[in-house]
Amino acid sequence: MGEEYTKFIPIQAASDWEPPSHFTAIDTWEKFRKTNWEEGLSYIDSHRLPFTYRFRIARNPKHSTYTKRTEKTDQFLNRFIEESTSQVEDLNSGKKHPNLELKQRIPWNSGTLVMGDEDHIRWEYVTDSLVELNSVLKSDFLTKFEAEDKFDFQKGIGFINSCPTNSGFGDKLSVSIPARLADSGELRDFRLPTDWGFYREELKGRLVFFRKNFGPNRKNSFFNLVSYLALLVISGKEGTKASFAP
Repeated sequence: MGEEYTKFIPIQAASDWEPPSHFTAIDTWEKFRKTNWEEGLSYIDSHRLPFTYRFRIARNPKHSTYTKRTEKTDQFLNRFIEESTSQVEDLNSGKKHPNLELKQRIPWNSGTLVMGDEDHIRWEYVTDSLVELNSVLKSDFLTKFEAEDKFDFQKGIGFINSCPTNSGFGDKLSVSIPARLADSGELRDFRLPTDWGFYREELKGRLVFFRKNFGPNRKNSFFNLVSYLALLVISGKEGTKASFAP
């Protein structure tokens, strides 16, 4: 696989991202980090911040034809779903059927299987709770996506996807916040750490910070980033620092 493809595969940082010592509210974040991690996530959830979190895995069946979806792809997806659930049910009537009629979006394991966008199969989970997200990231069923014999995989790269920026571990974590919390690409007192693999994406009324290729055991960078952003907002609400503009 040539450099024209591999140069776009995200390279994972050597260590987890942490806010630099000169960042505002660094002492608050350091204190937060020393608490029980799950209690800390519950603390952030209790403030009901306008944050939304998304976890996505992108995969292609082994020996895929990119990016065309074929009958062979549909057969693979049917087998994948059948092997990964105790029973296959019709999504509308609840009746059991030997084969599932594949649709654009299929509810599966609390999330959604998505077809027809770049990669043959994507699974995504969207929530406004860090506790729920943490629980999903530890779910046993995610190991279904680590099967190197079922999905396109190349040693030295990882899982191969239609878009090279999705290759490697093939996962993506993102946090979406209201655009009003941003000022010229910055959250008040915060500059996006692009040198750590995080990127910024603007949507209508929202600002998204995301990073690809975390891998199954490297989610700390995302939780560190989100907790720091959350503590900035919380401290503003509590009056311990300048409040954000309405």
